[in-house]
Amino acid sequence: MALVSMKSLMSHALANKYAVGYFEAWNMDSILAIVDAAEKTNSPIIIGFGGQFIGSARRTVKENIYHYGSLGKSIAECTKVPVALLLNEAHEIPLLINGLKAGFNAIMYEDHSISLKEFVDTNKFLVRIAHYCGADVEAEIGELPNADIANDSISLGKKTDPDEAAYFVEETGIDALAVAVGNVHLLENKKSDLDFELIRALRKRIKVPLVLHGGTGISPENLKEAIKLGMCKINVGTVLKRSYLKSIQSYLNNYEVDKMDPHDIIGRGGELDMLSGAREAVADEVVKFIKIIGCENKAHLI
Repeated sequence: MALVSMKSLMSHALANKYAVGYFEAWNMDSILAIVDAAEKTNSPIIIGFGGQFIGSARRTVKENIYHYGSLGKSIAECTKVPVALLLNEAHEIPLLINGLKAGFNAIMYEDHSISLKEFVDTNKFLVRIAHYCGADVEAEIGELPNADIANDSISLGKKTDPDEAAYFVEETGIDALAVAVGNVHLLENKKSDLDFELIRALRKRIKVPLVLHGGTGISPENLKEAIKLGMCKINVGTVLKRSYLKSIQSYLNNYEVDKMDPHDIIGRGGELDMLSGAREAVADEVVKFIKIIGCENKAHLI
């Protein structure tokens, strides 16, 4: 199929009381695993990459956004289910602009260090450009806490203020709003408690689809309740990388790779291929979330 708009996927989800998943990839194996899961379950899906990782100053080799855009777009166009392609949470405006040129049909800018006025002005600018290109814009009001698995701590965040959120949406013309309602980024070993009253208040005030980031750290029960209250896009990333790592770790613990043909381990794609196994592990995690958020067997309806 050709790319479809993220906004159309979210609107259908909202109207039919389910959520569409954005599952964040980081390489070809991971993005194909996500598509594997979507096709297996006949589910509409949002694929893409994290702009905060692609554009990270900590990278020893600078990445080319055109490689990621070309990869994602070509995979989406060969997929059997409706797919949107998101460049998520990028911290650099030039990266987002080049992402649109590269083939992404949805973008999201993130910078919690600037004032609300600056954030409004920046998103107005991005909306004009993205809409001209036929793309959608997501933004976040409020700030999710971050979990640190190394010391079992969670940073302070800032829950979304309904008045501020309503003003921001009206001023910018964005297509989707990510909100902070008790959800936490990078939370792995426990589950957060969502503020359902705040979700209700936001749904009453906000005209555009609402998005939950931090899907890894939200229980199935909380996800289902949030979707009932109007959440129509769920972002999942951390658990996918963790499942990929665990699969590789298990492989290395169980095989004497120094005594094996390296082509069997990486590249041949057979039963002994370590990366094929990791791809399957990621796909399995995506299927779990697809079933929880209710987008299974919805692809043919769009």
